[in-house]
Amino acid sequence: MRDRTFADFMVGVLACISVLGVYAVLKESELARAEAHRRATVRWELPRPRRRRRSPEDDCRHCAGRGACSECAPEACRVCAGSGRQPRDETIDRRLTSLWDGRL
Repeated sequence: MRDRTFADFMVGVLACISVLGVYAVLKESELARAEAHRRATVRWELPRPRRRRRSPEDDCRHCAGRGACSECAPEACRVCAGSGRQPRDETIDRRLTSLWDGRL
C-alpha cells in the first residue's frame, strides 16, 4: 500500500462529506415532500359532521321518550309515532326564524 499525503487525505474527506451531504439533502427533501403532501391532504379534508347527543329535552313529553305509552297502547305513541323523540313543528321554526331575523 502506498503512502498517502495529507492533501490526498483531505481530498478523500471532502469527497466523502460532499457525497454524504448530497444524500442528506435528498433524504431531507423527500421527508419535506412527504410532510407537505400530508399537510395538503389534511387541509383539504372535509370536517366530520358532529352528531348532537340525545338530551332529555329531545324526549317526547307524551311518552317520556319510551316510544310506547300506556295511553296509546297497543299502538305506538300517537305524538312521536313511536320514535320517542319530540316531534318538530315547522310553524314554530318559521316563527322563531322570523323573530330572530327581525321580520316581525
